Amino acid sequence: MTAASEAPAITEVLTVGVGGMSCNNCARSVTKHVTAIEGVVEARVSFALEDARIRFDPQRVTPARVFEAIADAGYSVRPEHAEGREADERNDLESKRLRMIVGLAASAAIMFLGMGVPKLGLPEFALRPAVIAALAGLVLFWVGRDFHIGAWRAARARTTNMDTLVSLGANVAFFYSLSVLVTGADRERFPVYFESAAMIVTLVLVGKVLEARGKREASGAVRALLDQQPEGARVERDGEVVECAASDIRTGERVHVRPGERLPVDGVIVSGNSHTDESMLSGESLPIRKAPGDRVHAGTVNQQGALVVETHAIGEATILADIARLVREAQASRAPIQSSVDRIASVFVPTMIAVASLVGVAWWAFGASRWLPATDPLAAGILFASSTLLISCPCAMGLATPLALVAGTGIGARRGLLLKSAAALEAMGRLDRVILDKTGTLTLGRPKVVAATAADQTPIDAVLRLTAAAEQDSEHPLAHAFLEEARARSLDVPTATEVRADAGRGLSARVEKHEVRLGTRSFLEESGIEMVPLDAARREAEARGASTVFVAIDGEAAALFAVADSPDPSARPALERLGGLGLAVTMSTGDARPQALAIAEQLGLAPEQVVAEVLPADKAEQVEARRSAGERVAMVGDGLNDAPALASADVGIAIGSGTDVAIEAADVVLVRDDLGAVAEAVVLSRRTVRTIHQNLFWAFGYNVAAIPLAAGLFVPWGGEAMRLSPGIAAGAMALSSLFVVTNSVRLRRFDPAVK
Repeated sequence: MTAASEAPAITEVLTVGVGGMSCNNCARSVTKHVTAIEGVVEARVSFALEDARIRFDPQRVTPARVFEAIADAGYSVRPEHAEGREADERNDLESKRLRMIVGLAASAAIMFLGMGVPKLGLPEFALRPAVIAALAGLVLFWVGRDFHIGAWRAARARTTNMDTLVSLGANVAFFYSLSVLVTGADRERFPVYFESAAMIVTLVLVGKVLEARGKREASGAVRALLDQQPEGARVERDGEVVECAASDIRTGERVHVRPGERLPVDGVIVSGNSHTDESMLSGESLPIRKAPGDRVHAGTVNQQGALVVETHAIGEATILADIARLVREAQASRAPIQSSVDRIASVFVPTMIAVASLVGVAWWAFGASRWLPATDPLAAGILFASSTLLISCPCAMGLATPLALVAGTGIGARRGLLLKSAAALEAMGRLDRVILDKTGTLTLGRPKVVAATAADQTPIDAVLRLTAAAEQDSEHPLAHAFLEEARARSLDVPTATEVRADAGRGLSARVEKHEVRLGTRSFLEESGIEMVPLDAARREAEARGASTVFVAIDGEAAALFAVADSPDPSARPALERLGGLGLAVTMSTGDARPQALAIAEQLGLAPEQVVAEVLPADKAEQVEARRSAGERVAMVGDGLNDAPALASADVGIAIGSGTDVAIEAADVVLVRDDLGAVAEAVVLSRRTVRTIHQNLFWAFGYNVAAIPLAAGLFVPWGGEAMRLSPGIAAGAMALSSLFVVTNSVRLRRFDPAVK
């Protein structure tokens, strides 16, 4: 939802902590206030993460205006920096914990003075009722202050939330009891509920403290990632190696990293050989060998040798920070299943206030006199109305989806699975088919020239030299094969001009006054170039499963190069795992069918699972055709030519070593080059969605079963035994939230080997 009719060309993103939210209704209220600002393009407010991500036009909106809107909605703005928000959250949790302890002690004292003293036959004292009332007031107005503040915020915004129910229930019980105490009414006919008022606040606060701890655990993946970056570093300055804060390092500076230390920056190794542990970034458990010229990343561990690293990126520009940002954005996004829950929750609170009012009136008007004659009708009405209000709190319902999604995306990040949105996480578990690009995805993407045949007496090195020149600026994997072969033969590669590429078919260029054209046979024959002299070499190459590249120079057939790639060692086990999960698998490639089938045989794929000779645009059409047939499709690729298909699929999955365009178009990014991560993502999605369904079942089931009990519907059959006090209702509500939290946190024990 946007405040402007069209997104501006240039926008900025502001992420800010939001304090004071108690349920998803609060998040919706903040969203409504922020999106009402002219110039705000999008606002994602997460109750589970307690923050807001706002995209806005900086020419029309300032951060101060956004902060003002959040404050107008009745909520506080937490510090902008992660460290500040972390400290603020800790302080808030400590404050809640202190008030919880006081509430538990005061409630226990109230229970002892109210029921223990008479039952134990202890001496009566005149001020006992006043002390009970004072302790209940302390619990209500100090221990439970957040509930009343939250209810007032909601009232100002003309909405309702969980705090509305808690505040109403506790205040009704307290002020009714206080009026009985002050007027001196008969306590036999007008029982007081000071202990219920205190227990309501205390038990709900216990639930909120446990909930806050659970949310911190569920969202701890981002915090754990950011904690990997060291605070200090050793940097070369003025010919010396000096200690400095990691935040003070500048790009271009050289950082010295001892064995066992974490790298503070992204950069390239200038000197030294070692192995690095990159498990916190990619989930890859094996150390990776590093030598001069290799890239290294902040947060990874240098295991053996001393390294000198030239800094290329620091702070928020590092891969580590980028991963944390992607995970945060995914956790703040909304899954489709959440929309249905939110629609129900938006009307649930006002509906339950109306239901509780009707329950109270019904017991006051005729229910008490018939089934609870020993209790005053007004007292009975207040009892059942308060119990209904409290037990219907939708806190568990509001947490059921976002908390599981926060846990799931966090686990994905730890295992090298970057799920860019909650919708992608949900969709992964519902797939029917996975289409995989061949080159660089199912294969290593490092093809080599395995044979070369000249069409005439032209030396093959001369043809290779011109071919490598034409390909040297290309991103296609085959281009690298020619350049590597030219280097291996110690050929000097000249500069090409007038390079024109035809995606998936070939290219032409001018090199040293020669016109060079290379690519598929059809691409060259369209220009009238006869390729028959190379047919025998083509048949031999295709029989070996190699790709063929025809080369023409100055309009004449010059050579045929056979280029072959090797299957990725992780590919076959990954394909078998996907099949075991019930997914159909298709390999899609631009190669001729004989080459495609040769690779497919090595991967354990049947011929009907191979689609060959597919142009980049056709890959997207292939995805759309499957979707039109009713299948939910994932596309896995790594190249520029895969981007349209990645964007067309229900879920686009990019290999992390692929091009920036492919990664940008994808919904899921595999940080490590291991196709087994695709199956892991499917299993993680299914486990997360299953957890969401479990949470929703128990949250809704709890309300369906408990509300009739709280409303006293079973009293006519069970008598006094079927009365549910507001205190017990509050405890039951807290336990339902605790179940949702603990069930979501269980995802941290995720095992990808289990379906």
